[in-house]
Amino acid sequence: MTKNREFTPDDEEEIYYGEASITPEVIDLRPTPPLPVITDLFAERPALDPMVSMHEFTNEIAFDERHSRLKIVSDLVGLRRVVDGRVESYRDKLTRAERSGKHESARFGMARILGERAVVYLLDWDYFAGSLGEVAGEKFVRAAELAEREKVPFVSFGASSGVRQHENVLGLVQMQRMAVAASKYQHNANHPYISVLAGQVWGGMSASAVPVADMVVALEGTNYGFAGSRVIETFEGKPVAKGAQSAEANLLDRNIDVVVKDVPELLDFLGSSLRRVRESHSAKPIPAWHRQLAVDTQVAHRPLSFGENGFYASQWARQQHSRTVLIPRDRRDTPTMTEREQLMARYREIAASSGRIDSEFIMQHSFDSATPIYNAVQFEGTKRYPGIIASVASIGEQSFMVIGNQPSYKNSSGNYVGKQAANPGPADFEYAVRMMKAAERWQLPLVFLTDTLGALPTMEAERRGQSRAIAESIKTAGSHPYPTISVITGAMGSGGGLATTPFGRETIMLDSALGFVSEPSSMASILYNVAHPTDEQVAMTLETVRASAADLQSQGLVDTIVHDDDNPHQTAQGIRAAIVDALARQQGKSPRKLRHDTSARLSPRMIQKHRSE
Repeated sequence: MTKNREFTPDDEEEIYYGEASITPEVIDLRPTPPLPVITDLFAERPALDPMVSMHEFTNEIAFDERHSRLKIVSDLVGLRRVVDGRVESYRDKLTRAERSGKHESARFGMARILGERAVVYLLDWDYFAGSLGEVAGEKFVRAAELAEREKVPFVSFGASSGVRQHENVLGLVQMQRMAVAASKYQHNANHPYISVLAGQVWGGMSASAVPVADMVVALEGTNYGFAGSRVIETFEGKPVAKGAQSAEANLLDRNIDVVVKDVPELLDFLGSSLRRVRESHSAKPIPAWHRQLAVDTQVAHRPLSFGENGFYASQWARQQHSRTVLIPRDRRDTPTMTEREQLMARYREIAASSGRIDSEFIMQHSFDSATPIYNAVQFEGTKRYPGIIASVASIGEQSFMVIGNQPSYKNSSGNYVGKQAANPGPADFEYAVRMMKAAERWQLPLVFLTDTLGALPTMEAERRGQSRAIAESIKTAGSHPYPTISVITGAMGSGGGLATTPFGRETIMLDSALGFVSEPSSMASILYNVAHPTDEQVAMTLETVRASAADLQSQGLVDTIVHDDDNPHQTAQGIRAAIVDALARQQGKSPRKLRHDTSARLSPRMIQKHRSE
């Protein structure tokens, strides 16, 4: 096995330009074909047949339709159109559909998804293209009420072209009714509401029942958006790019949480998600023997797997890899170094080393099992993750919502893997907030895994409300009414790091991790008033700002320090034990007590208090 090593400028010359005789000047003279872009992965993929997926899904869930027969009996709008030289009314169209054996676009009833009871609401594209009218809206409301009464999860599934034109505003207000019904269910029930997109989903559903769900899942081949491509082209005066409204494009923009390849993968995702939430016991202590896992002490590397270009299955067991690189964990901060040298070594390793453990590794190895609520995508050798990922993970019978920063990786050549640090943007923080709110409804403890030098520093992020998104994440994380555990695994950098690191409850920190108010080079540039600070200036800043785990513990901000071992599995074991202990210290406390203790622990430490005369 070739030892993993640092990336150097010489490597860049070799990887990018190839042989030394081929210079950049020669390359500039060559005709260059347009480079492929990530949109090529989904721009040409075939559309999903919603009727086929509906049939397959309902056959697998023991669907028992349960509702009174509802139908339109009075046309209050009176929309007409001319078809083949004759005037057709809404009643004419309904009658023609009923003669073919179809009665409405919506159905609902009880079901079992891999053994888990749930109420399922179905929208069938085969009737008026799954459009929303009074019947569809009323059935959604009744379905949500049934799920609330039965105390079971609520799942919506199907395709929809939008609000039915024939019902005009009477159809339009169903968007309001559905969104309110979903909100009422979420307020009164501590079970998941999951929306599954299966085909074309536009207009009404896309702006009401879908985005208010706890999780939005889409079958591969789905297209999703509010305005259709023809409407957008009419307004903008230019055609919409192929794939721009695909489920995959929406996944990259974080409008969709998970894309699944087929119905079996969907059932796997739904079944495991519902089971983990149902089995959680937030007030039941985890037995002491669950602190330990069997660890292979001979394994001193972590595997990073890569596959073909495309979107990875969300469930790890369903992913297919073509190669795995074994990366040794070799800490750079040796005991023989000075403190300043150690801090700089940690800083450089956090920023660039792929040998360090990450959030996905911890979800896989510190917990007994987990259901990931995200996808990775690979393109041109880069395995790209969202800046923040989440999963519902379990230790014993206790489930947690685990939310963490996640770097991406590039396998350029051979056994070298470069790390692209996580810089979460507004959409990532908004995703984290939705996961936190879901965890509050499901009464799950939160575990945060933080490793970021800071939030995404771009003008696009600023325009999209970076500050507001960070503030909302900080507020939601800090006010969670159930046990909360923060684990600083790498860098806790700036407000972007604080957004997923609520202090004051229980904070765990690897001894190799660092915490700072802004990225150290930026901090040094501010302190020294220079655009490009020297290594010495950055090192002195790190040393004197007290950024280490021991420093933060002495300031009362960190409770437990876990050794970052050269064996990554040993490190994951240490994090697991610390999480179990941190949960035990918070269990039994009321939400009010948890918040009070947090406030007391974060009270000022440097303010001199004077007694008023």
